[in-house]
Formats: sequence, structure tokens, C-alpha cells
Amino acid sequence: MGGDAAFGMRPLVAHCHLGLGKLYRRTGQHEQALEHLTTATRMYREMGMMYWLEQAEKEPGQFA
Repeated sequence: MGGDAAFGMRPLVAHCHLGLGKLYRRTGQHEQALEHLTTATRMYREMGMMYWLEQAEKEPGQFA
């Protein structure tokens, strides 16, 4: 077993947090956005998913 399969559902959960963070950011709910983006970033870092970690780390900088 390799890649994402080794983590079970964790990659999907991290992707959901990233998506929710983006959605909350777009709707002006910055506190909720930051909470979800922080969770996604932590999960991606723990799993070594560097591409997705970079994507999640870009999001907080897009707050207006």
C-alpha cells in the first residue's frame, strides 16, 4: 500500500478543509476560513503532501 492509500481518508478530509476554507474566505467569513485552512495545512504537512501543503499555504494570503 502506498501513496494516499496509506493515510486512509485523511487526504480527503484535508481536501474538504481546504475547500471549506476557500469557500469561507470568498464569503467574507475570515475566522472560519482561517480555522479550516490551518487544519488543512497541518494535515497536509503531517502526511507529507507537499503540493497540497503549498496550495493551502497560499490561501490565507488572499484575504482582503
